[in-house]
Amino acid sequence: MSNFRTDPLLGIAKALLTFTMIVFVIGIISLGIGTVAIIVMNGLVTAKLLENGAPAQAFWAILLLLPLIAGLLMLSYRFAENLRAIVLTVEQGDPFIPDNAGRLRAMAWLALAMQLVSIPIAANASWIENAMEKSGDMQVTVDGSANGLLLALVLFILARVFKTGAKMREDLEGTV
Repeated sequence: MSNFRTDPLLGIAKALLTFTMIVFVIGIISLGIGTVAIIVMNGLVTAKLLENGAPAQAFWAILLLLPLIAGLLMLSYRFAENLRAIVLTVEQGDPFIPDNAGRLRAMAWLALAMQLVSIPIAANASWIENAMEKSGDMQVTVDGSANGLLLALVLFILARVFKTGAKMREDLEGTV
């Protein structure tokens, strides 16, 4: 068990996850401030958009986009938080616990939610991009990836593996 405490990979993973979580929090706060600023400066923002040839609806599209991205960052933060908690149990030498099965299951649901939230983000961002380029000409293309769905599937399976491992360990400890 002492090998886990000195494993450099776990130390790097903890540091990267902590850094990533901090970046997510900064991003969420920045998007919140940006949303408030856009609302407060509605007239100025709309005037600049119209000046650049964008339709008036671009203001509302941008206003919708910022909270959607903040929501995606919140989901990502929770994902990283659960992963960091799992890394800590690995470092302690006791990863096959029921809590980790729950964390993996939560991470799977978060991965699915991130995929769902990314759809309106991509559509909205594409609309904004097209509106800025060709005032009024709208082409929405959303490029999807199966990677997030595969990640969710793997996490659901790993959650069952960890749940079974924790149950087997509990049964083994009960017989000894």
